[in-house]
Amino acid sequence: MEQTILSDNQVRNPDFPSFGLVSIWFGAILTTLTMFTFASPGSEGSYLTLPLVQGMKFLLMAMILASVFYLPLNAQHGVKWAALPLFINVGTLMIVQLVPFTQLWEATRFHWRVGQYEAVVQLVESGQLVVGESGTILLPEEYRMLSPVDGRIAVETIGGVTSIFFFTEQKGPLAFAGYLYRSDSNPPQQGEFLGRWQYVLPKQAHWYYCVSE
Repeated sequence: MEQTILSDNQVRNPDFPSFGLVSIWFGAILTTLTMFTFASPGSEGSYLTLPLVQGMKFLLMAMILASVFYLPLNAQHGVKWAALPLFINVGTLMIVQLVPFTQLWEATRFHWRVGQYEAVVQLVESGQLVVGESGTILLPEEYRMLSPVDGRIAVETIGGVTSIFFFTEQKGPLAFAGYLYRSDSNPPQQGEFLGRWQYVLPKQAHWYYCVSE
């Protein structure tokens, strides 16, 4: 009689499914790698992790399919518990496919460092940072992370309007992205800093996030 009651309790309160536990760990690893890869697209680290992320996404699809077969085979322990791996794996797929990690990271990066960007602008406009013949300035050591490609910013002054570009990534002479400051607050013009702007996002007065080609 006691054995029968114990068995009934086990049916009503089954252990957490091991496949569900595996799905949680797999989902956490894939989500973390995806965040790292798409938080800084074009960086050396993202090139190394991108093939791994793509492979894990393929494996995730296999796990979702396995979750579908797992559900009816383990429904005797409770449908909710049997469906848990499917819920976890589908949830992971939605996160890695739908969450705009690049945009979220870009917004966080700018608002975290906007005070430092504006400090550099003041140094340029006051003449404390002098533009070289190439139209660029090598930033002081404490500000070089603002333009991580090579620690330099590009500066143009035309018609009394000062424009300053902070490079966050660069794949070629015309393929780059970063933050543009314009003293008149107008959007960047095509050809400014040799840019062929495909994407321009206003950040706040004077500031734009720009992607060329």
